[in-house]
Amino acid sequence: MEIIQAISDRKLFRPFIAKDGSLASWNNWNVFLRTLFGLRLKSSHAELILKCTGRDYKLLPPDGFKTALCLTGRRSGKSVMAAIMGAYIACLSGREELLSPGEVGLVAILAPTIRQAKIILSYLRAIFRLSSLLENEIVRETKNGFELSNGVTIEILPGDPKTVRGFTLLAAIVDEVCFFGLDAESKVRNSDELIQALRPALATTDGMLICISSPYAKRGWAYKQFKKYFGNNNGSVLIWNSPSRTMNPTLSKKIVDQALEEDRASASAEFLGQFRDDISILLAREIIESVIIKGRLELLPRTGIQYRGFVDVSGGRNDAAAIAIGHKDKKVVVDYLKKYRPPHNPYEVIADMSEQFKRFNINKATGDNYSAEFVVQAFQNSGINYEKSKLNKSQLYLELLPAICSNSIELLDDETLINQLSNLERRTRSGGKDIVDHPQGGHDDSANVVAGLNFIAAKNHRRKGPLW
Repeated sequence: MEIIQAISDRKLFRPFIAKDGSLASWNNWNVFLRTLFGLRLKSSHAELILKCTGRDYKLLPPDGFKTALCLTGRRSGKSVMAAIMGAYIACLSGREELLSPGEVGLVAILAPTIRQAKIILSYLRAIFRLSSLLENEIVRETKNGFELSNGVTIEILPGDPKTVRGFTLLAAIVDEVCFFGLDAESKVRNSDELIQALRPALATTDGMLICISSPYAKRGWAYKQFKKYFGNNNGSVLIWNSPSRTMNPTLSKKIVDQALEEDRASASAEFLGQFRDDISILLAREIIESVIIKGRLELLPRTGIQYRGFVDVSGGRNDAAAIAIGHKDKKVVVDYLKKYRPPHNPYEVIADMSEQFKRFNINKATGDNYSAEFVVQAFQNSGINYEKSKLNKSQLYLELLPAICSNSIELLDDETLINQLSNLERRTRSGGKDIVDHPQGGHDDSANVVAGLNFIAAKNHRRKGPLW
């Protein structure tokens, strides 16, 4: 059975996708599926295909594609469509027949976080629950998936290149592929690593790789695929790029227009399906690694050295806190770096930070713009004066940039720090004033304190001797 037939069938996918009984709002997704699975296309589809793929529909491969990258705006219905494709491949495509005896076929769902992956898993469960023909196909439920009567398992896999190895995949659905590696805690430096690890797992069944996302910055696997295959009539990867309302005409135009009015750069990516021109990476990872002292995790306090310290204090509920201590010799040297993960008691964290300052004979802490009165008082109670940084976080990063590029700083061998620094984004704003910050959903506590330390250590450094 073809996937289009399954969507139209009232005993299969129609009860899930057509809540009001009509499939009219899904017509353009119908064309996408026909293109992807190599089904019959009409001349009336030519304009949409050219708009969304840049390709001539007459030159599309007759057997369809094994890899698809769907770059559409938010609320376009791409997660729903990904779930339908996953359900079809798992129970109606017959791909399980390619498995060896005892081999378990898996339809895997991957996303930057487990919570994001559960959205598509929830849709998949609803598909089987609402279908009168499929409602009894689920034979076992697990925390992150379920097993079907044909032996196929639908399951969330962590977005980690190491953990996806060893599986036999009928399909891999990768949600928000443009956003992998942006969180400092992510086990994926970039989406390239994850995609490379998935391909061998798909080889046995000639499985399908389905990647969906709203576009983001012009970097990573998704952007490289877009540049290589969009408009390429000979390309082996289907790139489907469109605004939200093209794929979901029920989305309010008023909502989109309002978002564009408030922040055009962001809304163009969120709703128009465009990669952002105003975002670039502040520092390449290889440049950062050039100032990392391999194997150096901490330096002990020494006499005769004037140390400085910078802190990033949080309320303790959702955000981490951090402290960096260092000194200036010929270079700024980071001697100590510690991160306090949430949830934590901020008073206990400040007390520990104060102990570290005293260990390095420091009596003054400099902190970021989070200068709530309790922070000042808590440090004073521990015998440490607290001073607010003269520069904001973005300015501190712009001061750190030349220090790293000129090899004027020595950093500790800390993977979280490396990840956070390499994910910092430089956003161009009107008036020529650039803003540097962590990506959406990311963190920069360790990077922030190192940038602050660099500024105060370099600025306050004074040589001892007759010249001074």
